[in-house]
Amino acid sequence: MCQLLGMNCASPTDFNFSFKGFKCRGGETDVHAHGWGLAIYEGRGVRTFHDPLPCAASPIADMVSSYPIKTLNMMAHIRYATQGAVSLENVHPFTREMWGIQWTFAHNGEVPKFTVPRNPQEENNSNNFCGGTTTDIPLLGKCMKAVYHPVGDTDSEAVFCAMLNALRAEFTTLPTLPVLYEAIQR
Repeated sequence: MCQLLGMNCASPTDFNFSFKGFKCRGGETDVHAHGWGLAIYEGRGVRTFHDPLPCAASPIADMVSSYPIKTLNMMAHIRYATQGAVSLENVHPFTREMWGIQWTFAHNGEVPKFTVPRNPQEENNSNNFCGGTTTDIPLLGKCMKAVYHPVGDTDSEAVFCAMLNALRAEFTTLPTLPVLYEAIQR
């Protein structure tokens, strides 16, 4: 399975030391060699870096690990592909805009309901993926029509899009955090 690194800080913090150790796990000291990604929140913006190369061998990861960025929130993901090809569009974290906020999502594990069929015969007989194509995703909550769609073919991105679609169907603007938390729990 994939591995995640996240930081949530009270004051802006440099994550370079932690990221340098994490970077080695991406293909050098561990098997997670199917790409990596990083999201760094800066105010209302998100700075993202993605690479389908192993993190330990990535020139982009080398640059990021020596670049002094301070942040309150960041997440990094090194991939061990179990769903979807080893490709840039399947590298986490995924980002979408909703309500004027950049939402970022990284996931570790498999979600069978959101698994994209792996071959045409499976696709024709599949009931677990809405419509049986990579452009359809299961709808959650009050959602009747998807606005957010996966770009790649991972179950993780499909889950992220389904969650955003469900929240967008229920709320027209950002609810309070307790209400949002309750909606996500459902």
